Amino acid sequence: MSAPATAVSKGEKTRRRIVGHATLLMYEKGYARTTIDDVITAAGVTKGSFYFHFASKDELGYAVIENASDHILGSMRRSLDRPGLAPRERIEAMLEGVQGIVEEADCSRGCILGNLALETSHSNQGFRERIARAFRDWSQLIASELEEMKRAGELPSEFDCARYADFAISALEGGIMISKVTRDPAPMRNSVALVLEQFADLKDRGR
Repeated sequence: MSAPATAVSKGEKTRRRIVGHATLLMYEKGYARTTIDDVITAAGVTKGSFYFHFASKDELGYAVIENASDHILGSMRRSLDRPGLAPRERIEAMLEGVQGIVEEADCSRGCILGNLALETSHSNQGFRERIARAFRDWSQLIASELEEMKRAGELPSEFDCARYADFAISALEGGIMISKVTRDPAPMRNSVALVLEQFADLKDRGR
């Protein structure tokens, strides 16, 4: 019984290595200029091993999108696990968690989903749909916390949580893009700070 489990674990490690190196290459070169041979060489796998896990370059790209989205969602959800946070503090922790991921790379990479959206969403329906779903998942997580703020009386009763969550994601992604271009974390930090300042103003209005 233990041998199959070991084989699956090894296969999953190989798959994750391929996706990880593909992500780094797509950060550096973009999707179009990243070749399967580039990924095979960087990951140190055989062509047969690559095609065992991915039938095409597009499938690999989809895996990069899914992995990146899961990583960011995981960071956001871990932020919510901290005990004793007020609803607004939970929003702050989520946004600053995403900010931290970008700052770890000195802002030079930006957001892989934002990068791929700019490059591929006009020409590749599969990429567009998957990236849109990722942003929607992030937005829904933020919206759920905004609903908690509303129930706690920290937001006006008429506040549109889903709409404002979309705005928060848009502001964050815009800040990330400018920080990538300028190699300066200030635009991204400013975007997060301004979103949180608006939450504070809305909280005061809700009283």
